[in-house]
Amino acid sequence: MKLITFPGQGTPISIPVLKAVIRNKSSSFDKILHKNLNSNDLLNYIINNPSSPGSIAVCSNFYYQLYSTSLSESKPLLQDNQLLLGHSLGELTCLSLNSLFSLKDLFDIANYRNELMVNFTGKYLTAHRLNGTTKFEMWALSSPFVENLPNEIFKLLSKSPSFSSHFKSVSIANSNSVKQCVVTGLIADLESLRTEINYKFPRLRITELTNPDNIAFHNNTVLRPIQEPLYDFIWNILKKNQTHTLTELNSPIISNYDGRISYFVHHAIEKFVKASSNTVQFTKCYDTINSLPQISDDTSGNIDDNVDLLDEAICMGPGNVIYNLIRRNCTVKAHQYNSVGTIDEFNELHNVNSESK
Repeated sequence: MKLITFPGQGTPISIPVLKAVIRNKSSSFDKILHKNLNSNDLLNYIINNPSSPGSIAVCSNFYYQLYSTSLSESKPLLQDNQLLLGHSLGELTCLSLNSLFSLKDLFDIANYRNELMVNFTGKYLTAHRLNGTTKFEMWALSSPFVENLPNEIFKLLSKSPSFSSHFKSVSIANSNSVKQCVVTGLIADLESLRTEINYKFPRLRITELTNPDNIAFHNNTVLRPIQEPLYDFIWNILKKNQTHTLTELNSPIISNYDGRISYFVHHAIEKFVKASSNTVQFTKCYDTINSLPQISDDTSGNIDDNVDLLDEAICMGPGNVIYNLIRRNCTVKAHQYNSVGTIDEFNELHNVNSESK
């Protein structure tokens, strides 16, 4: 069994890298474009808007289709069962691989989700009379000396109301590892938090991340209202495609919401929607991955033949953020699939012809 991963919204596309892949894998890429309606228009949009959520989601899908096309034509026997994992927006790409909606639908849902987050962040600021006076920022916190940094930050934010009111808008957006997490909050609240955490966690590293749309990412206090319209939007697309009656996923998805594997369509969609306004629980996803039976020298002959063994992870582009997270936090062997070099390396290792003659 293969673990296939997809990046999230914070992974802008390197257009020179993407163009090199398209040029070098032109035969396979032409087949992908021919197979998908509106794909040429979407590709042109990606090239001109590399940071758009729709661009990132569709680009990631393109990388997967390139992988799948090459494998099916060259090494069909290598097409094992798949387990999918996406980081935040990447979980929507996982849903798209289950034949629920088209590439254009994927693009539309990704951009609509972003639009909802922008709008409801603005509504929160307006409701609290903060519009134009402050904004939401994102900080990455990391420390090699704290046993479980996300848990410690959560405890800090969950203290008595009088204490936590100093940073009431702050929430953990991403629990990326036991040593690193991302928080989002209003500038003043984050600065109050900075004082506290610098005292409590010596040698803590704080990196201020870019947030051009001023979104309170994965902050349930602000973004809880996006859940109903996002769910309705996806459901209407499924009804349009007549896929709303499908029950089981072709490829199960590890959910960011709770780290558990979803096997059913309605569970996967519901958890994606909930995760869009709640913390990305990637550390729980690692626990699920590491608990799966894996191919190793000492498992030979000890596992039931009917049990799928996880043998490797293929981390789709754009970028290498998820590859690095999987490599550092999971026991499964991970491969990058995000550039001409990494694709050729993967194909050579697996004896796959990258272009069919």
